[in-house]
Formats: sequence, C-alpha cells, structure tokens
Amino acid sequence: MTKVDIISGFLGAGKTTLIKKLLKEAYQGEKLVLIENEFGEISIDGGFLKESGVQISEMSSGCICCSLVGDFGKALHDVVDQYHPDRILIEPSGVGKLSDVIRAVEGVEKDIPEACMGSFVTVADAGKCRMYVKNFGEFFLNQIEYAGTILLSRTQGMSQEKLEAVVALLREHNAKARIITTPWEEISGATILSAMQDDHN
Repeated sequence: MTKVDIISGFLGAGKTTLIKKLLKEAYQGEKLVLIENEFGEISIDGGFLKESGVQISEMSSGCICCSLVGDFGKALHDVVDQYHPDRILIEPSGVGKLSDVIRAVEGVEKDIPEACMGSFVTVADAGKCRMYVKNFGEFFLNQIEYAGTILLSRTQGMSQEKLEAVVALLREHNAKARIITTPWEEISGATILSAMQDDHN
C-alpha cells in the first residue's frame, strides 16, 4: 500500500525544513517518493534527497493544485507503477489550495487501488498567521481549514500569550486539527509523524 501525504504551506513557512527532518528522523527504511510542484517555489536540494534514496518527479510544467488533475493523475500512476513506494509526499506550491490537492489525490485514488490517502499537513509560520489571513484570505485559510495537522514553525521565543492567540485564530477556522506548537528542534520527526498519522483516524 502506498500512503499519500500532502505537506502544504506558504513559501518560507518551513516545508523544506520539515520534509528534511522527517526524512532524517521518521521515514528511514521507507521507500519514498517526493513529488514537488515547482510553481514559483525554491526546489529542495536534489542531491540531499537522492542520498536519502528519494526519487524526484518534478512537475515544473504544471501546478498540481490547478485544473491539471489529468497530468497529476498520470504522475501518481507512473510513480506507483515504477517505484511501488511505501509513501508519496506531495509538496504543493505555496499558493495552492489544499482542498484542490486533496480532491486531485482522491480522484486518482479510485484508479490506483494500491494508493491511499495519508495525512494533510499545513506548515504555518506562527509569527505571520494573522498577516496571512489579512493579505491572502481564502488561500491561506483553505490550507488551515483542510489540514488534519497544523505545524507551527518559528514558535521559539514567542510568548505564551502570543502563541495562544495564534492557536485561537487557527481554531476559528479549524476546530479539529491537531496543532503542534512545540519548537521543532525540541521534538523528534517520529513524534511529528505520529501526530500526522493520527490526524484522520
């Protein structure tokens, strides 16, 4: 069975850092494929990933969160056929709507019996959440509303009061998601992964 995890978040929120941490501390021994969408995004260092045994299927030609569900489906089919991975990580572009990516994966799931939905994770910069709500409205809120787990980045040094205000803001838009506020260097990738995997049970 191939689990499909989606890790969304705005550019600079810390998705690359999170993926590197998970690769190093949580996914060892798993055959993993990363599908990253380079729609205006900085590419993850390919060398680092190849060392971890990760194959990169780059979709520079199209945004997986737009209407290219056909192409996206083909990419997922190819990845499953060629590599039979334990897990596929999808890193959509920062402006992509998480709901569109989830819908695209669910559409493909029907055709690929060996693929199943894993986690929907949103990485959000704790210090910028309020600004993002104001400036990006539905694009940012869509990533919050559809997340099973919300990982707040850059919480170190933030006052408890400020952190609670950020969590309250996120709770207005998603009452059920797990929200992780612990600074990442204080928790293991395995702990983050177990929170992600509990998010939709």
